[in-house]
Amino acid sequence: MTQKKFYLLIDSSIICSYLISKWIEAFEKMPEFQGILVKEEVPSSKVITERKNFHQQYFGQKHLTGEIYELLTDLYPDIDRTERAMIERYGVSKHSTTEHYQTIFLGDNLNGKYAKNWLMEVAENSSVFIFVCATQILKPWWLEITKHQVFNSHTAVLPYARGMYAIENMAINKNINQFRQAVGVTIHYVDEGVDTGSIIRTERIVDPFRFNSIWDLKGYLYITEFELYVKTAQDIISNNETIPAGVSPNPKLLGPNFRIKNFTPEKQKQAADGYLWMKNSVSIQR
Repeated sequence: MTQKKFYLLIDSSIICSYLISKWIEAFEKMPEFQGILVKEEVPSSKVITERKNFHQQYFGQKHLTGEIYELLTDLYPDIDRTERAMIERYGVSKHSTTEHYQTIFLGDNLNGKYAKNWLMEVAENSSVFIFVCATQILKPWWLEITKHQVFNSHTAVLPYARGMYAIENMAINKNINQFRQAVGVTIHYVDEGVDTGSIIRTERIVDPFRFNSIWDLKGYLYITEFELYVKTAQDIISNNETIPAGVSPNPKLLGPNFRIKNFTPEKQKQAADGYLWMKNSVSIQR
């Protein structure tokens, strides 16, 4: 019988530390779980240790001083407003992105030769499942080598809002109905497009306007997404008889593909203002 192996593939961001913490709790004792793949060049042992110590020392704390945030930024550069909102709502996560004993660093380019050679080696005589939470688009060889057993989690309801900062970009339009339609999470297969793969499961937030800001909402979506991702992965890995078929979205419903490079500081302000405008409008209607 072919050996089953599964991996979590992540960015080295504070956001992914929340997913790792849930993942370790759920899968640590499963022999099929073979490790955490990180999109990062191998950091020094000092950085790995300091990240681990930070999470151990401040685990659960929601209100960090400016000095502590400076320490955190040294360990996880470019902390954004959503990550700060996650800390304020949920506290510092239990585990860092790089402390697990089965951490494999694939480098800054997930589509490079090192990553491809690694995948080909582990997939030999094995059935490999890759659960992705990373910002880089994967080359088709990831799908070919794993026999299309690559999954992704997305912080919006597909197919209505694709790409990066999808919910934030939807808020800019100030269309309350379209925003409600898109606010949620999706677990889907990775294909050669951007968030166009067959949908396994998607859930919509009942009241997306109960949050203090667009960043607070986005942080809530990440945690909701990660919980759904773990449940879905448990179902997939524990079942040797079936695998989700997925449902292909109607191409006519396909929303825009938002890109990282286009989400400028000006767009960030428009997203924050747009969300508060819709929140206020809904409040008045009530």
